[in-house]
Amino acid sequence: MMKNRMSRKALPAFAAGVLSSSLLLTGCIDVNEGDEITQTKSSPDSGGNTGNSGTVESCDAGTSTSGFAFPCDAIFVAPDAESGDDITEDLLVALFELPENAVVVLPRGEFTVSETITVNSASGVVLTGHGIKETKLDFSDSTGDDSIRFEGGSNLTIRDFGVYESNKNAIKVTNASGVHFAYTATVWEGPLESDNGAYGLYPLQSRNVLLEHNYAAGSADAGIYVGQSSDVVIRDNVAVRNVAGIEVENTLNADVYNNMATGNTAGILVFDLPGLTNAYGGNVRVFNNTAYANNAPNVGAGAVAIAPPGTGILVFATSDVEIFNNDITDNDTTAIAIASYLLADDDLANYPAKYGQAMTNGWTPLVRNVYAHNNFIARNSTNPQGTLLVDIINGYTSPYNASGMAQVFPAILYDGVGELLANAGQLTAFQDFIPAGSQAEADGVSYQPYGAEDQICANNNVNGNPATTYDDVNTGQVFGTDPMNPANWNAAGTAPAPSLLIEPMIGSSLLNCAHNRLPPATVSINGVTYGCTGDDLSEAACAL
Repeated sequence: MMKNRMSRKALPAFAAGVLSSSLLLTGCIDVNEGDEITQTKSSPDSGGNTGNSGTVESCDAGTSTSGFAFPCDAIFVAPDAESGDDITEDLLVALFELPENAVVVLPRGEFTVSETITVNSASGVVLTGHGIKETKLDFSDSTGDDSIRFEGGSNLTIRDFGVYESNKNAIKVTNASGVHFAYTATVWEGPLESDNGAYGLYPLQSRNVLLEHNYAAGSADAGIYVGQSSDVVIRDNVAVRNVAGIEVENTLNADVYNNMATGNTAGILVFDLPGLTNAYGGNVRVFNNTAYANNAPNVGAGAVAIAPPGTGILVFATSDVEIFNNDITDNDTTAIAIASYLLADDDLANYPAKYGQAMTNGWTPLVRNVYAHNNFIARNSTNPQGTLLVDIINGYTSPYNASGMAQVFPAILYDGVGELLANAGQLTAFQDFIPAGSQAEADGVSYQPYGAEDQICANNNVNGNPATTYDDVNTGQVFGTDPMNPANWNAAGTAPAPSLLIEPMIGSSLLNCAHNRLPPATVSINGVTYGCTGDDLSEAACAL
């Protein structure tokens, strides 16, 4: 059964303060004491769409708390079930060989499910409950790794219910075209622990993905995740008490906006990792989000284990990312960290053996064309930590940095080592891994020296630190990027040496450049266009 809910007294002080505000998502979802979720408004879907396709016939079949009207011909699963019942068999029967455009309605109440529920190659299907709080499915005694899994299919809608205590992944969707998560919760209750499940909302290798008004808590990996996908919008969600709050991995064309990430190890992450089917991502915009007090210990395994506790936004080994107009506050280590894969693995001699196929497919350890601007940054870097950064932290907080005196750890941090090596021509042999005429070559994947269009830029960010209470917000660059400067190399001139450059963010010459704005991502599901060029044209964040 579900774990006992954590009381407000058990919450960290920062969480209690946030939760007591009683409003986390533009009037859509509240998170109250003990991770309770309540609906605060009833309205149709974005764009006025109340169903997954066509016109819904009016009848008295019912409506979810978010305003989704159940059609007259909906399939009602175990409508007479009582809270506490096991509805596994009813679910398996209802979801077997679904007709096109079926609407499947879960019962109201709290129910147990004892095995993975798999839906294969569905088209136009809606799986809905009565509300994010009103329908709860408990998988704590399930025998399957995934709780609910959609394999293939098109124009899928998953909404208005919660999945609790999954063994591994809560709701996974793979290889689908058109995926819409709305008003859905994935929760592991109690403290964040390593034996909690991995992913909450987990669309993978899919296209046209929309996640909105969802809530994810307690994941030992990523609460809200999109991986190896394209054309993605992640908006108006809450991620709390996960290792990674919101993660975009090896994904092309994604907008992440109007979300709240708090109480996670790291709030929002944009990654490219080697060895995946989609070798690389890009054109990711992260804007108008709140990344607040993400200071949980890192209990994760695998790639997410490198995320330093206390990180607001992390960009790692990916390119073409724009970060703007975010509110990034009270993260113990740093507000924005931008790093190449070399920070995690600097053994370049073994890269061909370790990552040769990934590099042939277009993955690169470098980070290029990242632009962080107009972000509000306050009260970060008060207790920097994390094994990935331990030597860098020790350097900046001792006299052994470019300033010659101990400094508050940078709120904006760039490693710089990949750019230095590329500018020195030491990575040009890796260019041979990229096949002539390949998509990676067409997309500009490169190991050549950085041009103006490749630089890491940070400007016009706002220092929100209260006067006299906190020290200045700093910008830091671990390695200088000029290969002609001997200070950037060891005494023998054979290896990069960290310079630990640091300056106050306001007026800093570090990272002082700008890029052209990235284009918005667009999602199309059932003929409806979502995002800043679709149903959110009038949204204030989209005008920034």
